[in-house]
Amino acid sequence: MESRMKNPAMVLGINPAIQNIMSSIYQSGISFELLEYVGLRVGQLNNCELCIGEAIVKAKGNPVSRDRIEHVSSWKNGQIFSQSENVALELTEAITKLENKYDSVSDELWDKVGSYFSIKEQAALVLFISVMNMFTRINVATRQLTAEWE
Repeated sequence: MESRMKNPAMVLGINPAIQNIMSSIYQSGISFELLEYVGLRVGQLNNCELCIGEAIVKAKGNPVSRDRIEHVSSWKNGQIFSQSENVALELTEAITKLENKYDSVSDELWDKVGSYFSIKEQAALVLFISVMNMFTRINVATRQLTAEWE
């Protein structure tokens, strides 16, 4: 399989804008590990092999992430993740699947998110989940085989 085209963000020259968004997210106070779990879950839900592979590669250098990352797809079945991580993964699934339009993120879930994360962290989570969904859709549509951001 070959890529259909160069990464569209590179074609249009908008990668610096995307990187600015990501930089703000990483400075929000949410742990890098949690963002990795969330990004992996988006990749799993959207069948993005590149996203899944990148998450696994990043986790190799971090023993904590490496031991937990294999449980992301089954996060509901175990007690591997903290309550706040579970809530973030639940939000990830709700936003990614959008099964009930505006009710996909229920008031109950939103209140749980607010009980664990500050407003700045909530904003970062919503943006990160959304950007990761954008990445997965770009990767799947254009058959991106490797990360191409430079």
